[in-house]
Amino acid sequence: MNINVLENLNILIADDHVLVRQGLHSLIASYKINLCIDEVETGEQAWKYIQIHEPDIAILDISMGKLNGIDVCKHIVRRRLKTKVIFLSMYDGINVIDYAFSVGAKGYIPKSEAFSALLEAISRVADGEEYLNSSLKLALDAYRNNEANNQLTNREKEVISQISLGHTNKQIASDLFISVKTVENHRAKIMKKLGLKTTAQLVRFAITESLAF
Repeated sequence: MNINVLENLNILIADDHVLVRQGLHSLIASYKINLCIDEVETGEQAWKYIQIHEPDIAILDISMGKLNGIDVCKHIVRRRLKTKVIFLSMYDGINVIDYAFSVGAKGYIPKSEAFSALLEAISRVADGEEYLNSSLKLALDAYRNNEANNQLTNREKEVISQISLGHTNKQIASDLFISVKTVENHRAKIMKKLGLKTTAQLVRFAITESLAF
């Protein structure tokens, strides 16, 4: 781990659990590195902060109310901001991790990992690399090489995630910057690929496959 790259970093921690935020803040600060750390509770607060301050690193939870961490990451990428996202999440499903990287994340750490993994991730991401622990990276590579798991496109996975949140076709179109007709086409293709007939079945699939946030 290159400690030098941590000097003078601006880091945002966004998590809806105050103990997690304060614990991470204290642990990072305990290394007595010259950096700035701020905390927010919700996705909305995170996005507002990032637009104003554009921190170097944003450590985001995935589930944070109406605007989740995935959505915040998408906004950052669309706006071409310099902020790099590391997800720190309870979700450890390979399909979730794959999706997180596909929308622009630079690092992913399950909350079950030791704190040292987060410091390593911050160091690598700040140095221009991506971070995922070795065992998850092997699992992710195997997942990506498995054609059956890749039958859904990233856009289709995004649509499924939106549907699982109860969003209408109009809301999905607005969030993904596509037309309502395109959303309808995606829904039809998804249902056909998965052999499903109802939205309820699709939501259950999303939950089972960790595509629901």
